Amino acid sequence: MQGGWSVPDLHWRAAGLGYATGLLGTLLVGFPLLLINENTWLLAGAGSASLLAGGLVTGGRVGSQLALVNGAWMGLLYNLSVALSYFIGSFLEVFPEPLPGLPQGDSTFFFAWPLAQFAIGILGTTLGSRISVSRIRRVA
Repeated sequence: MQGGWSVPDLHWRAAGLGYATGLLGTLLVGFPLLLINENTWLLAGAGSASLLAGGLVTGGRVGSQLALVNGAWMGLLYNLSVALSYFIGSFLEVFPEPLPGLPQGDSTFFFAWPLAQFAIGILGTTLGSRISVSRIRRVA
């Protein structure tokens, strides 16, 4: 390591492309659902599906080269962006409460959902890398 911080075997472009896919899908699918029904769980569900698609993209780009590391970084970038957006939206009272009926400030949603995001990101990347490897084997 010379003169900087680096993560071995991390493919920044692939992780960034997966992150962008997940975020774009969340914006294009999740926000219209949130506006129609005012249910934060619909936004979270659309985001999770988009994150899975982002994981498939990342895994397809990296192949079998440490899909776990790349999926974790993609999930981390996505989680940081979305969590920051949720906290700002909740603070400004733009978003409805994630768990209607529970007392104000209940953070169950914010503990459970990030764990699911990491699992979905890694699962998507692993599946994408396996699909990529099996496609290469068929061609060869």
